[in-house]
Amino acid sequence: MSGNKYQDSRKNQVPVHSNQKVQNKMSTNETQKDVFSVYTKSFDKLKSAYERASTQSLQAYTTLNQEAFSTWSSFIHTVASIQQSIANKTGVNTSLPETTATVVADATDAFVKAIETNSKVVQTAFDATVQNVKTVNQNTSAFAELNQNIINSWISTWKPRN
Repeated sequence: MSGNKYQDSRKNQVPVHSNQKVQNKMSTNETQKDVFSVYTKSFDKLKSAYERASTQSLQAYTTLNQEAFSTWSSFIHTVASIQQSIANKTGVNTSLPETTATVVADATDAFVKAIETNSKVVQTAFDATVQNVKTVNQNTSAFAELNQNIINSWISTWKPRN
């Protein structure tokens, strides 16, 4: 393929850009509704609604999570305080052997490590997914250009030449 043919085929190419408004070639001064403008407008409206809803949902989840942990913490401390008060008033011996305290501390440390490890695994998975989505986004225009070149090639085969 010569350089001139390549340049000529690129002239007929329709560049693909994000948020591009496709217009009907037949319209002059008035905007006509075509399938492309209708579905891109529809998509933009859906995307906007989803972005608002997901932001609100994330905020609601965060608020619920904070409230649940606050309530859980308050409940545990209140129950421990009440139990300690009752034990002190009734004279119950609440001292633990050192080995029991060590086992509880070790078990607690193991749970904390498991929570931290799980959090790191989840964060790594999210980071990898975000990177994959970014890669797809970066490659979209290249895929669109390749498809446009294929279509232009097919069309040029059937297009009458003068």
